[in-house]
Amino acid sequence: MNTQPTLYRSIPFFEQTFPEIPADSVDVPNLRAYIASLHLGHVKCNPSYGIKHVIQNVKDQTGYDVPYQKAWYSLKMAREIVYGTWESSVQKLPAYLGAIQKYNPGTIVEWKHRGFQASTVVDEETYPSWKWFLQQLSRHVIRGQRKMCLISDRHGRLIKAVREGPDFVSPHGVHRYCLRHVCSNFNSTIKNVVLKDLCWQAGSEYQLRKFNRIMEEIKKHDVKAFAYLDQINKEKWTASHDGGCRCGILTTNMSECINGVLKGARRLPVSALVEITLECTVYYFHVRAIKGKKMLQNNQLWTDFACKMFISWQQKAVEHTVTKYSHAQQSALVQTKRQGRHGMNTHVVKIANRECSCGKWNQFGIHCSHAQKVCGAYNISAASMVKDYYDVMAYNNTYSKHFEPVQSEDYWDDPNF
Repeated sequence: MNTQPTLYRSIPFFEQTFPEIPADSVDVPNLRAYIASLHLGHVKCNPSYGIKHVIQNVKDQTGYDVPYQKAWYSLKMAREIVYGTWESSVQKLPAYLGAIQKYNPGTIVEWKHRGFQASTVVDEETYPSWKWFLQQLSRHVIRGQRKMCLISDRHGRLIKAVREGPDFVSPHGVHRYCLRHVCSNFNSTIKNVVLKDLCWQAGSEYQLRKFNRIMEEIKKHDVKAFAYLDQINKEKWTASHDGGCRCGILTTNMSECINGVLKGARRLPVSALVEITLECTVYYFHVRAIKGKKMLQNNQLWTDFACKMFISWQQKAVEHTVTKYSHAQQSALVQTKRQGRHGMNTHVVKIANRECSCGKWNQFGIHCSHAQKVCGAYNISAASMVKDYYDVMAYNNTYSKHFEPVQSEDYWDDPNF
């Protein structure tokens, strides 16, 4: 019979109590529950809270060195108290998604359920899953819009799904490869860091002549490396051959950023993952709505990104010289100033076609320093040439939508999907 005194510590947020552990004891039946109780608030506030944090926190509070396995089970218990079990979370998901729709009209939920198929581990990035995802993207996001650009890695099943869908195949849209993934795959085959860096330089270069020069340098180093890159469709991975579809975006870092935000949540039960995704979305919309209002108050024409780029190129334009040619095309030759071993380059600008041989205007939708210089020569307002998707009003309209909180489970309806 256990004659040791038992003390209780209250956890007000969760209204649960667990016994205190004597510092010199490791054989208390409720030890896991006690350790779990120490971390309920941490798990709720930080989905990334891990085993190493549990071990350190127990050490700090009790002086007890908790074994790794016991910390693992205690963390699992804490997560289940806060977020529920995996089984209960799956059961909860349909009703929770229905509640999100109920309290936030316009929310789209596509539910696909195949029932029990087999007990096995499968590749999540299958062709059917990619095909289904692209179908939903077309149906609910693209909605018949033209010239959409999809940037992804070179996953074989994804490429197959893209080819069979109309929205990312010419003339409706385009599919481009993430340059970071191209370089990584290239290095896995060639195994040369110097050539990997040259691969990145080639893919990120906007001028065709510079791209060709870098490719020749790769060829001198290794013919096989050159052949590897040469067999990839240049429109897919190089900025110089892209035609402006990427809008200056070379990688999938934007989606990787979202992965980083949800990194901790991905280890949680599915309903918790959905809940945290919603909370993050609400937070970022709120932050950007405030940012948009400040830009309006400051009488900005464009977003911070566009303003910074426009001003930077405007300052460079002062040092260029212009030779006007066709007034009909508003074309000109622009020569840059020599700066040490660089400069004294000549670029062709055609304002009527909104193009410059440097390639940057076409990529970013913001006229480069060369184009700004020519605008001045022809008395054209350079500000009128910036793409409208940089407009501050467009930014504000994007983040003007609001979200409503979801009521407790007692108010949820039975889902119809």
